[in-house]
Amino acid sequence: MATSLQRIVPFTAFLMLALTTSACDTPSPAPPVKPSESSSASQLPDDSAPSGSAAAGTIVGAAPADLHDVDWTKTPTPGAYCGVPKLVRFDAQGQATATSTVWGQVRLMRGPTVLYGDTDGDHRDEAAVYLGCDDNGATQNGQIAVAYAVYAHAGRNLALIGSITPGKKSTQYLTALVGLDFSSGRITAHEKWYRPNDSQCCPSGDATTVWYRHGDRLTEGATRITP
Repeated sequence: MATSLQRIVPFTAFLMLALTTSACDTPSPAPPVKPSESSSASQLPDDSAPSGSAAAGTIVGAAPADLHDVDWTKTPTPGAYCGVPKLVRFDAQGQATATSTVWGQVRLMRGPTVLYGDTDGDHRDEAAVYLGCDDNGATQNGQIAVAYAVYAHAGRNLALIGSITPGKKSTQYLTALVGLDFSSGRITAHEKWYRPNDSQCCPSGDATTVWYRHGDRLTEGATRITP
């Protein structure tokens, strides 16, 4: 099992897939999950819990020994990267609609890309699921936010440990996440960002942002512009 992995996410292809997929269901908070065994991660909040971003280390279900075997189509994902405060479940097309505290009515999408790598040295891969959202067709601006939701083992359970979002902000259009490198204690995100004269098709800026793993949470580090 590889401990370091870099794959490229075709940003424009994902955008076209997101914009042509059929209508969405309204998301709802995931139901409570009974952990398989005790762990330091917090349990998934039930419907009576106050609204708020899903905490790092939130258990979202039981985990197989190998996260490559998880059915990601049925796994709750965070919505906070798009200003949606609760965990989200998607429909059969990998979409959902919700109200963002930042952008109002939005459409959230789960991309087909899942990346894997070991950050804690236990010889079991963590997983990163690609997510995006747009303004539900209100404008022609396309996606308004992207992220990778990162999952890990918490005992025999599957825990959400954080979301990776672009560190370098563009002056126009959305910075794309185009790959991840997994290594001991960290995940490095590779980003494509727009310089002032770039057209929408072709961001020319490159950057990396290091995200550090501390137990059951991720912490954003410095962003570096690369040649």
